[in-house]
Amino acid sequence: MAIDDVLHRLGVAPAGLAPAPVRHVHREAAARVGRSPCPCAGCGEPARVTGIIDGPGYGRRWLDRCRDCFLATVDLEPSRVPGTVDGIVADLRAAAAEAGVELTVVIDDRGGCRG
Repeated sequence: MAIDDVLHRLGVAPAGLAPAPVRHVHREAAARVGRSPCPCAGCGEPARVTGIIDGPGYGRRWLDRCRDCFLATVDLEPSRVPGTVDGIVADLRAAAAEAGVELTVVIDDRGGCRG
């Protein structure tokens, strides 16, 4: 399901979520769920999970969720993980190119890939 369904289930309007940076910043994400966590977007309890959503009309926003709200909506989020090894390797190649680093993929005799 789309992120709009997750927001609907939580009763959250995208405009009410905090703006997020263009690039995901791991330290900032860790701080949002660290010692002084942000409130859950759905219920206001301390957040334990955070992520960045991006939607037309409202841009990149932080979606902070407590354990219960995360578990209530986790199955509604589309998977970003490719279903095949080739798809995973393609994603890794794209990420390496974007980061400006070299990626070498080693294929063993059984036909599997290791990067």
